[in-house]
Amino acid sequence: MPNRSHRLGAVLLGALLALSACSGRDPAALTTPTTTVRGTSGDGITVQRRGFGAGGGSGIVASKRDPGVFWAVRDRGAVGRPGRPQNALYAFEVAGGRVGPAPGSLASPVELPVQAHDWEALGRDGDGNLWVGDIGNNECDRVDTALLKVREPDSAADGPATVLATYRYRFPDPPAGCAGRNAEAMFLLDNVPYVIDKASPSTLYRFPELDPRGTVTLERVGTLAGGVANLSGADLSTDRSLLAVDTHTTLYVYRSSDPELRGEALAADLIARPPRWTIPLDRPGASTPVNVEGVAFAYGSHDLTLLAENRDVFLVPAGAYMG
Repeated sequence: MPNRSHRLGAVLLGALLALSACSGRDPAALTTPTTTVRGTSGDGITVQRRGFGAGGGSGIVASKRDPGVFWAVRDRGAVGRPGRPQNALYAFEVAGGRVGPAPGSLASPVELPVQAHDWEALGRDGDGNLWVGDIGNNECDRVDTALLKVREPDSAADGPATVLATYRYRFPDPPAGCAGRNAEAMFLLDNVPYVIDKASPSTLYRFPELDPRGTVTLERVGTLAGGVANLSGADLSTDRSLLAVDTHTTLYVYRSSDPELRGEALAADLIARPPRWTIPLDRPGASTPVNVEGVAFAYGSHDLTLLAENRDVFLVPAGAYMG
């Protein structure tokens, strides 16, 4: 005869199945475990104070060409001064758990021959090109938000970076009285850009096409599960299994149920369940307040590097959150 705990388990399972039938979701999606990694000095996560010398960092992505090198951009709040232009790519290297200068000519800013409006994000496509997200819109009055496709600078060559194309876009659902939406997070999947708005909750949008001659209306993919809101950065792992996003104070990592999915189907799958891991970023060694802006996977790895506006660089090895 079943005992009380067995009967209770059966009741809970029945309720779960009924809920899934009503919502159209797989019961497994509703019971995906999540893990919160508490901030301790012994969890393998380190903070290098003032590791990004230029300051005002807003977007970051790993180089495909140069192992260990990360590219960064600065937002409109960063003060332009000699040696620290706003319209430039900045590179640094992560090696041995430390942040240092990039090799060769990449140790200096690589300017772009365009004006910087509000650069908030940085991505990378499958060919290694960098994508600058001129997507900030704090006053919701911009009608010129765009992505810049840029050839990745060569560490052996000097000169400005080459802008290959500019892709302007609009949101399909701007808030009442707004020309668009504020955004600070983006990534590329199968060479298609995806933008996440900085709202509560945050919503994922995709480019249905890339047209350098006109303005494209984005398509809504869905709202990020788990109540994640006001995101300031995002990146997709090279193996497409993980999506990392962050607010100024917290890192979230989503995990796909099937990395073999392609395109929009994979993007929708990644955000369909709450984040698998949640990592608070208020930890020993970090500046106060913590104001992380960008997150990036190391190329070919699940290790993460995060860039804060106040120059702090957070190094989060995969083992620190995956256990």
